[in-house]
Amino acid sequence: MKKFSLTRNERVKKKKDFECVFSSGKVIYCADLLIKSIFVFDINSKPGGVKIAAAVSKTAGTAVWRNRVKRLIKESYRLNKHLILYKAQEKNIMIRIVFSANKLSQAKKNKLRLKDICPCVVELLSKISQQIC
Repeated sequence: MKKFSLTRNERVKKKKDFECVFSSGKVIYCADLLIKSIFVFDINSKPGGVKIAAAVSKTAGTAVWRNRVKRLIKESYRLNKHLILYKAQEKNIMIRIVFSANKLSQAKKNKLRLKDICPCVVELLSKISQQIC
């Protein structure tokens, strides 16, 4: 597996996984409340690792803007996944994370850049890695 890639195996794809995350996951927010993450630990999972997804509500903005937010979230995770991935693999824990826009909308922030999203994702990843047993 490449160091800075985001393969299909690293994404939450199945409906069952989404239901598991949303029903029994813990929610944490970044400091400026732009992004939140919902995550679930699956302890003693033989191929330990991290699976992520990005979700943005339809009320946040147009489809083009929402897709850009999702791409930026995935890109910032891809660049900083080393903060959590190695710890999860070492302890054989599968972590499923869904990043979501919390107070982020097109009306408030029309021009969105990677430098706006990346600090929030890094903060959330460090908070999640602190909660690993």
